[in-house]
Amino acid sequence: MTIPDSDSYSLSFFAFFQFHVGKLFKFTSLFNHSYHAFKYGPVPISSDDVFHGMACSEVQQQVLRMELDKGGAFDFSNCIRNMALSRMGVPAPRVRSTGTTIVAATYKDGLVMGADSRATAGNIIADKHCEKVHYLTDSIYACGAGTAADLDQVCKMLSGTLRLMELNTGRKARVITALRHAKQHLFNYQGYVGAYLLIGGVDPTGPHLYECSANGTTMAKPFAAQGSGSYAAISILERDFKAGMSEEDAVNLVQRALHAGMHGDNASGNSLNLVVMRPGKTEFRGPIVPDFCKQPEPVDLTYKFKTGSTKVLKRKTIKFDVIESMDVSH
Repeated sequence: MTIPDSDSYSLSFFAFFQFHVGKLFKFTSLFNHSYHAFKYGPVPISSDDVFHGMACSEVQQQVLRMELDKGGAFDFSNCIRNMALSRMGVPAPRVRSTGTTIVAATYKDGLVMGADSRATAGNIIADKHCEKVHYLTDSIYACGAGTAADLDQVCKMLSGTLRLMELNTGRKARVITALRHAKQHLFNYQGYVGAYLLIGGVDPTGPHLYECSANGTTMAKPFAAQGSGSYAAISILERDFKAGMSEEDAVNLVQRALHAGMHGDNASGNSLNLVVMRPGKTEFRGPIVPDFCKQPEPVDLTYKFKTGSTKVLKRKTIKFDVIESMDVSH
């Protein structure tokens, strides 16, 4: 999991407005058009509205017109614009890899989910106790990989939506309902909300586990792993998973898969949290610190040597004059 980075192509484009084009006299009008397009759909914007009262070079005006004369819509195939911005010295957006290990597996009567607790900002450990197992309902949980802020807000939204639905219908929410709300929300943002989820729980139809990517792609699975440590974790799951295994075996499997991911990935570690879901009961376990994550206890070393162990090769005595008086003339 990664602390969010504010860089994006959109911000770079508006930074180009502020620092390389000059003062934008019609910015308020452009903002109103953008807000209207976001809320009600694209609205045609004339480039003349933007360039009125603004001094720009021909290249800059051409780049801006290419963006604005599309009626407010985005065009991700506009490579010419990106090349022009690069020549003008606008820095390209930085991309940071996410780091996490989240694992889940179903067993005969329920489901076990788990995650590590390390959040990173680049190569810095930003949080050693990050909560990646998110509560949705009493019988539905979600494990998240990606951007920490996005995951927190998406899971809070899902939890509130499911709770309101339960109050309106008088029935417990089902796992597929949580998945439906998550995929519809994430699909609208086309992957720009960095939330990769494992959604699982137990409802009247049995235990269910779903994998949901940031772009809205979903898949039902008997076991799953996501994050930078998932390569090591999935190998343990594929090797040892058995359909219809007991709860104890499932807990042991998820724990060993998390150990593998944490041991083989620098962006995963510190401790792990588990949630065990069974019909009518949910149990949260953690934090559990693996042995390889524990710091060794300091050992008190006593250096006692026998007299004469070190041979004296030479001895020199320097005598100093000790003056035991004080100047009291002041």
